[in-house]
Amino acid sequence: MERLREFLQGWVGKGLLVLFMLPLAVTGVESIRHSGDDPNAVAKVGELNVPQSALQNAINQRRQSLLAQVGGDTSLINDEILRKQTLESMIDRYLIANQSQNLGFSVSDAAITQMLATEPTFLDESGQFSQERFASFLQQQGMSKEQLFDTLRQDMTLSTFSRGVINTAVYPLTGVDKLLSQQTQLRPVWIARVPWQPFAAQVQVSDAQINQYYQQHKAELNSDDAVDLAYVMLDKNALPAPAPSEAQVQAAYQQYIANNPNAPEYDVSMILINDPNAQATLNQLKTQLDNKQADFAALAKQYSQDEGSKNNGGNIGTISQAMFPKDYAAVLAAVKGLQVGQVSAPVKTQYGYQLFKLNNISGNAPPDLATMRPTLIAQLQAQAQDAQYQDLISKINNDAVAGVGVEQLAKRYRLSAHTLPNYQTTHAQGLNQPAVMTAAFDPQLRGAANGAGHVSTGIDLKDRTVWVQPNNYRAAHAMTLAEARPMIKQKLVQQQAQALALARAKQIAAAVQQKNSVEGVGVEFSHLGDINRQNPALSDAERASAFSVPARADKLAVTTQATPTGASVLVGGVIHQDASAIDAASKRQAANMVRDAIGQSQFEDYLAYLRAHTDVTIKNAPANNP
Repeated sequence: MERLREFLQGWVGKGLLVLFMLPLAVTGVESIRHSGDDPNAVAKVGELNVPQSALQNAINQRRQSLLAQVGGDTSLINDEILRKQTLESMIDRYLIANQSQNLGFSVSDAAITQMLATEPTFLDESGQFSQERFASFLQQQGMSKEQLFDTLRQDMTLSTFSRGVINTAVYPLTGVDKLLSQQTQLRPVWIARVPWQPFAAQVQVSDAQINQYYQQHKAELNSDDAVDLAYVMLDKNALPAPAPSEAQVQAAYQQYIANNPNAPEYDVSMILINDPNAQATLNQLKTQLDNKQADFAALAKQYSQDEGSKNNGGNIGTISQAMFPKDYAAVLAAVKGLQVGQVSAPVKTQYGYQLFKLNNISGNAPPDLATMRPTLIAQLQAQAQDAQYQDLISKINNDAVAGVGVEQLAKRYRLSAHTLPNYQTTHAQGLNQPAVMTAAFDPQLRGAANGAGHVSTGIDLKDRTVWVQPNNYRAAHAMTLAEARPMIKQKLVQQQAQALALARAKQIAAAVQQKNSVEGVGVEFSHLGDINRQNPALSDAERASAFSVPARADKLAVTTQATPTGASVLVGGVIHQDASAIDAASKRQAANMVRDAIGQSQFEDYLAYLRAHTDVTIKNAPANNP
């Protein structure tokens, strides 16, 4: 069963996931009803307009999803390709919507109501539909019931219509039996690979061969756009991280205590005096309390000038930042050093002088400063480093916009200037992130041919920022024989070396057939064990070759296969069946998925038909600004 699952996931399942979901991947909240000629539309599909706002929302959603996959590295996303693919996906969606509208295909309110009645979001504890939960959902989404029904009707119509086309596929069970039989075959396989590189030294390529190849393929031999790319790079982690002062560490610790949700809470009582003799008076009261000569509640009633607490024993509850907005750190420091029942020394606050008695501590005790110090220092250094990094980015950007070149930027900010000669659109060296390539060939930056370009603004490479200056731009052109010669020679050498590798593989195969063994034939074979037709240890061509020739109990099957890396010798034993994978449930599952795959192919054909027979106009629209 596991082998069948691998097969289904690896072939049919993958096809369904990619092909079926793509046309329906963009679900907008805007109604697909736009007709006429909308000047704000980015495309018109039949009688329906694709709004710019809907496209931008879809691009933003897809961009956020991609950023999550690449760890937030924006340089890995090509916004131009993202916009193109998203628009194509939306046009497919609108093609289906236009066709379903032309055919009068729709989903009724009753069907939507039935679907909502089983949605767990709207069910109460007893499993019944709750009007209150439904109303709360609408309020949270900022939608009316009519808007929700309209949006769901669109999605359900498109999904149901598409599924209706896909479900027309027919595939006989006899075909499923044959397919499963092939996919669940097992065969013991040995393999030896012969790389082409060691044979390259034996190859001699003449000028006549190079000239002949050039004449035969001249129309295909075109150079790529190219520039000489100068750049400077700022690495945040290479910036100095100065040690913070003791005052900064203390302040960070107090901030941590104040912000930590697990920090303890201190319940206190106080005596407040605000007159010229306040400090002296409170010192006398503290002496009496320390010597147990007086009661705190009685002294608070007699001396405290806080009318809200003096008659309640001075109790003010749990201290907080809001209670002492200017003096919380000082009050917290005084109270933290007390045991329950002890009284602090007089503390000067914005209200006067105060004496605090600790009544109770609740919550968890925070780590002390000594424990937190390494973490706080690292955080403060990282903050200082990041602030320095952002400041430098801003300054360099200002200079770049003002026309300062890469060499001058490097000197001004003590960075290293680098150059990547012959930086090309299809096989960029070093800086191959899409965002860098876009900037390198931006017509606004690259300047005139063979001249100096302009410096880009900073391109974020995740903890690094690069500024690029494309110089000496060369447009794509038909290559001369001199320009193409090195590439042609390398290709011909590889082709002939691959032929020699294949010849060697056939010699090895002949030796295996003669000995009927992989031992003692002058090359070491790897035993892959019993494999099926989905085994990832082999390439597609190798797998096909491995199962192409039958074997007898007394005779191994031997084949050779040319590969991009050279050639392979594949030796197989008797093919047998994994009978445990072919049960009735597996057959039904496979039949359904194969039919879905065929239906998906038919659906793609149907989409192609709609593209060919529906007026689709793509209008000029502003570039994506995420």
